[in-house]
Amino acid sequence: MTNAQLGILIGGIVPAVLFGISGLFQKFSAQQGVSLGAHIVAIGIGVCLVGIVICGMHQQQDYSVKRLIPSLIIGASWGTGMLLVAIAITKYNASLSVVTPLYNMNTLITVLAALIIFAEWKDANLTKLIIGTGLIILGGILVSGANEPSEDKALKEIENKPDFQE
Repeated sequence: MTNAQLGILIGGIVPAVLFGISGLFQKFSAQQGVSLGAHIVAIGIGVCLVGIVICGMHQQQDYSVKRLIPSLIIGASWGTGMLLVAIAITKYNASLSVVTPLYNMNTLITVLAALIIFAEWKDANLTKLIIGTGLIILGGILVSGANEPSEDKALKEIENKPDFQE
């Protein structure tokens, strides 16, 4: 495998599988009735355990408070996002199959910001990015209405209702 292919596998495909699994456990956790605070704390403990293992594997630990601020922001924004997903599932009975593609539209924010902040537009194929962005937005629109009953289904339900007779 080339370095580019390994980068795609390690940084894209494997994380996609892991994030997919974590989404399923988000729903399992909600079904168990775990409180929202305990849910986020348990996630944090899991993340800390991964960090402890990685720190144990590397001899040199190079960090400072200033260097850790972006990592803390990642934790706070990701934790808040996971909390909001948990609220949507538990309080509003949102369907995991609908909210997951919607919150994964975060790709658009990251891509746009990376193009501007890190000047990645210089090396990107903008035509493919624009087409891909359009497809992601179209997918989000389609998925957001996936749990709404279709007009045909609603009409059949109305037609099959018995009339009230007195």
